Amino acid sequence: MEMERSSDERKSGENSRAAAAGRRSPQKISNGAQIFLRIFVVVSSAVSAYLMLTSKEEILVYDLPMSAKYSYSPAFKFSAYMSVAASAFSLISLIITMIAIRQRSPTIYFFLFLHDLVMMALVVGGSAGASAIGYVGKHGFEEAGWLPICDHFSSFCNRATTSIMLAFASAAFLLFLSVISAINSRHIIHPSTAADNNNINVI
Repeated sequence: MEMERSSDERKSGENSRAAAAGRRSPQKISNGAQIFLRIFVVVSSAVSAYLMLTSKEEILVYDLPMSAKYSYSPAFKFSAYMSVAASAFSLISLIITMIAIRQRSPTIYFFLFLHDLVMMALVVGGSAGASAIGYVGKHGFEEAGWLPICDHFSSFCNRATTSIMLAFASAAFLLFLSVISAINSRHIIHPSTAADNNNINVI
């Protein structure tokens, strides 16, 4: 009888460990996705800001010097500043994510969700405004008599276009992060579940 009882306890322990491992596997994937996505946001936003802030070109048109700079457009400046903010705050959120993974705190994940949502909105707003100005710069606006300039300032337009594309990529990463953070903020560990996990670790 004692052997059968010990065998049953061993089987139940193995089943409990298997169930716990099954629960931890999706969480590990979620944690890894959060870390890598935040790194992508930091890098893509930083590169986007660098390209926009350094976009400058000077040419001669009929022996007249002409220049194009990002600072000439408020939309380009706003896009660059939002990329800088997204990169800086995402770097801070990466550190906070490390803490949230260790503590498994839904409250921290909720604040990360708010952070990701606000950053995404700001980056999308800046990128959308810069895209509108970039479209006019490339194709012009005949109804208003605005001529395209990208035929003459090709280097400037290419850098600005690449910067805007990276900013939109950052916004997409932030969208995924906001979804993950929202899901994790709803996962609250109940005392019974915590006790079961402690018993499993003891076994």
